[in-house]
Amino acid sequence: MSYFDVFLAVLIISLYFAILLFLKKKGLFERYNLSFYGPLLMWKTEKGKKVIHRLARRERFWELFGIFSIALCFILMVVMFAYLVWQFLWLKAHISKEILQRMPGANMVIAIPVINPILPVGYTILGLAIAVVVHEFSHGILGVVGKIRIKSLGILAFIFPIGAFVEPDEDQLKEMDRKKRMKIFAAGPAMNILVAMFCIVLLSFVLMPSVVPAADGVGVMYIDKNSPAEDIGLKPGSIITEINGSEIHSVYDFMEVMNRTYANQTVHISYVTGREKYSTSVTLADKYVFTEQEEDIGKGFLGIGPTDYFKYDLKILQNPFYRFPLGFLYIYTLPLTGFSTGYNPLVTPYNDFYVTKGIVSLLPHDVFWGLINALYWIFWLNFAVGIFNVLPIFPLDGGYLLQDSIDSILDRLSINTKMKEKIVKAVVSCISIITLLLVFSPLMIKYIAPLLWT
Repeated sequence: MSYFDVFLAVLIISLYFAILLFLKKKGLFERYNLSFYGPLLMWKTEKGKKVIHRLARRERFWELFGIFSIALCFILMVVMFAYLVWQFLWLKAHISKEILQRMPGANMVIAIPVINPILPVGYTILGLAIAVVVHEFSHGILGVVGKIRIKSLGILAFIFPIGAFVEPDEDQLKEMDRKKRMKIFAAGPAMNILVAMFCIVLLSFVLMPSVVPAADGVGVMYIDKNSPAEDIGLKPGSIITEINGSEIHSVYDFMEVMNRTYANQTVHISYVTGREKYSTSVTLADKYVFTEQEEDIGKGFLGIGPTDYFKYDLKILQNPFYRFPLGFLYIYTLPLTGFSTGYNPLVTPYNDFYVTKGIVSLLPHDVFWGLINALYWIFWLNFAVGIFNVLPIFPLDGGYLLQDSIDSILDRLSINTKMKEKIVKAVVSCISIITLLLVFSPLMIKYIAPLLWT
């Protein structure tokens, strides 16, 4: 994060609070039910309560959903805690300056577009809006099913809307049956996970089967400046299919052909950009001029970064459970990969590696990929909200679930109430602190380790 980025972030936040304080002074907060919730702007309303009550009518379905939600949340809680422990141990064993430089910075953990460079503004607002609405509505529906009074609904904002809430009657929530309360806490994260899975299934198994590579060849990941490739109009996202009569199917083929060329040789090249085919001649440069490696003197040089990853990427995008969990993790980390390497097959220009077939080919290229990206970010953000909220950290949903589960176990041991409360509080606090440290350990390692080395 550059000094300019820091300055810009501070400026935006300062203007944001200045505007809010001005509106508060003018009495608009009272008029529109606005208030500060720490640094956040909170808006409360009773609109939406009727919708929640209407959705909660199918009590039997929601009771079963609540049981499923509890099971899913505890499974994910264990998986995520194990992953965090593994991540910490791996970083501890493999820490190096190179790895530290590649690790995400503090701005990468903030789910606010502009501040977090991997989050596209429009898609993030859409994805977060859906994530927080389904999360809180699920809490509210299970609350109504459990006969809890819903006091209000609301939105939390920090420049952008970043959260929503359904406010239950806290006294009723504390006094209600423990199992019903656990269903309420588990419903939100579980619904986020289900929405995420629905979106990735729709993306991968309904839309992506209509996508095929624009040609069988080697893709152009980047173009070297002032290179022959730049002179003939090759672009990132183009696919080279033939050089000097030799068919190109892979990076290996490309390297084999180029190793037989020499500086200032004129070769014939065929390539595809989108649905357009091109055929031209190009005079190769001296590779040494670009690499400054003695072994490259006199060798022919086109000036591209060749790749055939896009073929593998398509296979994963069409089946995120291919080689599970590696395929799923690969898809989920595409934004981070795109930020660090510049390559992401879902965005321009790299989605030019692909064309559509069948009925979806009637959609313009940008419209189709806009839909793909919308589904991807709804999946990405719902999954993030879901797995974060199942972490055993109080006061997240996972923390409340952990608290009630420990309380339930201690009930069977005939421990007196005061002692039980102390044990529950101590265990939950301890696990919460450990989990928080594990969550933030990559950042602590990234910023503290270099200080210890100097």
